[in-house]
Amino acid sequence: MGLKREGDSLVNEGQDTMIAFLARPTGRAGVDRVLREIVLGLVNGRYRSGEKLNANKIAKEVDVGLVPVREALHLLAGQGVIDLLPQKGARVKGLSRSETEEWHEVFRVLTLIGIRKAARLLREQPDLQAQLAQTRAVMDRLPSEKSNAGILTAILEFHRSINAFCKSEILDEASRRLQVVHWISFVAQYASLVPHRIAIMENYLRLVDALARGDADSAVAAYNYECAFISALIRGEQPDTMSDWIRVTPF
Repeated sequence: MGLKREGDSLVNEGQDTMIAFLARPTGRAGVDRVLREIVLGLVNGRYRSGEKLNANKIAKEVDVGLVPVREALHLLAGQGVIDLLPQKGARVKGLSRSETEEWHEVFRVLTLIGIRKAARLLREQPDLQAQLAQTRAVMDRLPSEKSNAGILTAILEFHRSINAFCKSEILDEASRRLQVVHWISFVAQYASLVPHRIAIMENYLRLVDALARGDADSAVAAYNYECAFISALIRGEQPDTMSDWIRVTPF
């Protein structure tokens, strides 16, 4: 089965929670197993832009009947992730480099809501520092990541953790409605993340340090810098972290 491949960087303890963050489980075991397979396939690059999803093949890999597969495909089509085809199959929707960058900018605006709220909570409730330390630990594995998918998974887990920290199901739901599972897979295709994984980690750690101080302004500035860094990589640039290359849109 594709999602159990040895060495797959997406196989980790936080995986199921991350998938729930991207595509809400239906409560029907067969459908949820199919959603899990397709979501992982999108994020780790197994399913790429324009690729046809064969319902029979997915059913065999996940060991379910065709009915759960078709239901899962209809759910993802409703989210705008795939297009249904006349012969009961489906195709992954494509996104251009510029469209992917625009989706990333929308995600920045959404996730800043959680970051601001987290800073306020930490300023008002110092006993939450231990929980923040767990969120920080998500980024500690980046130096050993060898794939874009693994880095993106850590980023998504970080923001899922921030949303949980804020006890904000609304932010999780908004992320699902913004088709994160779809456009994030194109970041992995367009951006060369692995050579910059240390810089990405350092950017996020600066964000966490600001959160730990309860400093919302510094946290927002650090996160805007990180998002501008990722956007540059999506555009195909190779930013020099030692130079003043960054262009940050005020927010």
